Amino acid sequence: MIINSESNEKYKYLNKLKKKKYRKKFNSFIVESIKIVEQIPDDFECEFVFVNEDMKDYKTNFKKIVFSNKLFDKLSLLENPEGVSALLKIKKEKEISSDKILLLDHMQDPGNLGTIIRSAEAFSFKDIILVNNCVDLYNEKTIRASMGSIFRLNFLELNIDDLKNFKDYKLILADMNGKSVDYYKSCDKIILAIGNEANGISKSLRDLSNDFVSIKMDGKIESLNAAIAASILMNNFSQSG
Repeated sequence: MIINSESNEKYKYLNKLKKKKYRKKFNSFIVESIKIVEQIPDDFECEFVFVNEDMKDYKTNFKKIVFSNKLFDKLSLLENPEGVSALLKIKKEKEISSDKILLLDHMQDPGNLGTIIRSAEAFSFKDIILVNNCVDLYNEKTIRASMGSIFRLNFLELNIDDLKNFKDYKLILADMNGKSVDYYKSCDKIILAIGNEANGISKSLRDLSNDFVSIKMDGKIESLNAAIAASILMNNFSQSG
């Protein structure tokens, strides 16, 4: 059966999930594109895959729903939809399991967030803490930029005060005036904090640590994009110890 009506309950439900408040309310989110749908791991609950009528023969082990091309295009946030998407339940947070944690402070660009998540997986930062109202983790742009890495890492949304529970970790803040990463390579457990794209590390976070790390740069460059800076620092720390 092909769903053609906007009054269909599943269509209305999926349409609501374009907004953060409904993703939070229903604890669900949408992923788009064949490549990302085919990376859905077993530990994620997939409610169903939904496709457009051109892709009605798409093979999947999940329950499948078919929308008309017109309705599917209305649900998609992509300029050129591939015709395959999935509805997933947000996975529960797990306890921190690694010695290297990435902390993101008021990150606001979904593309940057997704790129950082992808780099975090590449450089073995398996736990990511988000503080100070970061952009929604399940924003479609974040999911696409992560290229599937969002499925494989652990995310915790915490308050600044919660960081006081991580007494075994050294909190290291990325800052233009910080020390070389070599200074911190002997640390067994670290939390690497990356600040807001425009304003850097917030005062509330600065009040918790006097340890700052920087990236050595040549030329007339004053700063780097947050995602690039995070990737370089994570790479440097992945070489330590």
